[in-house]
Amino acid sequence: MPTAHILAWGLSIVGAIVVGLLLSWFSQRSGRTQFKKGDAGAPLAGTVQDQKLLLPTIIEQLGQLPGTPQQREHVARTVNEIVSNMLTGQVDAARREVDERYGQLIEEQRRTKVVLERKYQDTLAEKKQTSAVLESIAEGLVVVNNRGEVVMMNPAAERLLAVQQAERVGKPLTDHVKEGELISLVKGKRGEDQEIILNSKDDSTKRILRASNAVITDENGATVGMVAVLSDVTKQRELDQLKNEFLSKVSHELRTPIVAMQHAIAILTDQVAGPLSEDQHKFLGIAQRNLGRLNLLINDLLDLSKLEARKMELNRRPSSIREIADAVLDSVSAWAETKALTVQARIADGLPEVSCDAARITQVLTNLVGNAIKFTPKQGRVTIEAKLTPSRDEVEISVSDSGVGIAPEDLPKLFSKFQQVGERAGSDMSGTGLGLAIAKEIVDLHQGRIWAESDRQQGARFAFTLPLASPPPS
Repeated sequence: MPTAHILAWGLSIVGAIVVGLLLSWFSQRSGRTQFKKGDAGAPLAGTVQDQKLLLPTIIEQLGQLPGTPQQREHVARTVNEIVSNMLTGQVDAARREVDERYGQLIEEQRRTKVVLERKYQDTLAEKKQTSAVLESIAEGLVVVNNRGEVVMMNPAAERLLAVQQAERVGKPLTDHVKEGELISLVKGKRGEDQEIILNSKDDSTKRILRASNAVITDENGATVGMVAVLSDVTKQRELDQLKNEFLSKVSHELRTPIVAMQHAIAILTDQVAGPLSEDQHKFLGIAQRNLGRLNLLINDLLDLSKLEARKMELNRRPSSIREIADAVLDSVSAWAETKALTVQARIADGLPEVSCDAARITQVLTNLVGNAIKFTPKQGRVTIEAKLTPSRDEVEISVSDSGVGIAPEDLPKLFSKFQQVGERAGSDMSGTGLGLAIAKEIVDLHQGRIWAESDRQQGARFAFTLPLASPPPS
């Protein structure tokens, strides 16, 4: 074998060994190489520099082997080409991996951004819509947090309260307001309407606002704030006052001639002025009954005007419900006998006295028993019942009948003024629709409650509560 061939073969073996050593060295170096950037497509630190330094390194390593410089350079270039191709492949694979990994992250971020942008736009649109609705509401709307600080108020509230939202947001609602004027806005009970009187700076004029409050709770039921709806009822209250004054004056003016006519008719019916024929006695009886109904109407109107004006005073003292019930039974017994009705009282033994105005509670109970008699057919039953409530701090008085009953949808209307509901087939006397409204006002003045229970053709039960004069013994 020629010497040149032997030398080339030897150089090839040595070159292969050198390639192996270089690849091992480069692999170890590449394993220690870290990414300098976190973006997709970032260059691998050290790769390009290693490729530039690779050829001189190979030549330097082969320079220790026998052979001509040309042969060693040829082997070095071959080794460099092989290693460079391998390095390029590794770099491309690493770049593809990085591109794929970071490409997925970028796509997820893009999708998240799109979703967030859509939600933001939807929220912004809802906010604009809500703001437009709130601004168009005629009533004032005020929202406060659980510390009583203003969160929001609409333009109507700004006009009613004569304040600016920008000046009040984040501040207590009662700042710079006269004591007591707006306290009910932040201390009012949920579901209860409050009336607020706003005086002008010089106290020459005043406005009356009605505030309806509602508590705002979070998902855990904790109170986070309150919303108040304000309405200007100044004109309404002025009209109510004029109406009450008119009713009061007219009623008083009517009572004088009515009393005079009643006395005159009584003289005639007693035949003090001479004997009467049967027809005359009949017609005088009709006149007397109608004067009695007119007198009752006037009394109801006077009572209603006093209650609405908050001028009715109660003479409260410990009273016996049994005595009040007996008095009512005595007053309606003759009427009940004309219809062959059974009217009875069931008063619990040992029932404590209640704190009430006995005359006004007699008026309430008489009204309820009278209604029961009116709407109960002949040979029916009316029952007065009194017992302690489960809390043992009130007495519940009820009047039940076996009459025509009341439809469930009519129950909410019962205690409204001038309202009459239910069948009138069993009635032998019309009414004004004021009795139950007056009864409710009187019970409310006693800090009690009144309600009705009934089904059509199943009779009705009216009940109310009164506080005890003193706690019962335990």
